[in-house]
Amino acid sequence: MDGKFDEIDEKEREKRKNDQIEYRNKQKSSNLFLFVGTICEIILCFAFVFLYFILAIIITTKIPTEAQQYVYNTLLVMALIGGLISGFFVYKTIGRLVINKMNLKDKLREDVLNQFKTHKEFKADYEKKKNR
Repeated sequence: MDGKFDEIDEKEREKRKNDQIEYRNKQKSSNLFLFVGTICEIILCFAFVFLYFILAIIITTKIPTEAQQYVYNTLLVMALIGGLISGFFVYKTIGRLVINKMNLKDKLREDVLNQFKTHKEFKADYEKKKNR
């Protein structure tokens, strides 16, 4: 009887060890994905802000000189905010595409995957949890 418990205990230890290895692999993959994604997001935000600043300068040159200062200041603020928001949207879209194209759903943690879900996916998950 004692040998049976040792065998079950050994199986349980092996299962826990495999679960721990899988968790660590997901942790590493998730951290790497988020690090690379953050670098890309920063670059995207800078690019959009720069493009919107250029657009603001072009628009300001077309306006009469009396109103240029006020329009330029307003457009710069809008360019900064718009560039950041555009960068966030594009980052989320690219992240979703990378996850789907490279089949990363089983390699990343659930909280990382939740960052890239659409509203429809959140709603579907909520309905599944609600029906349980």
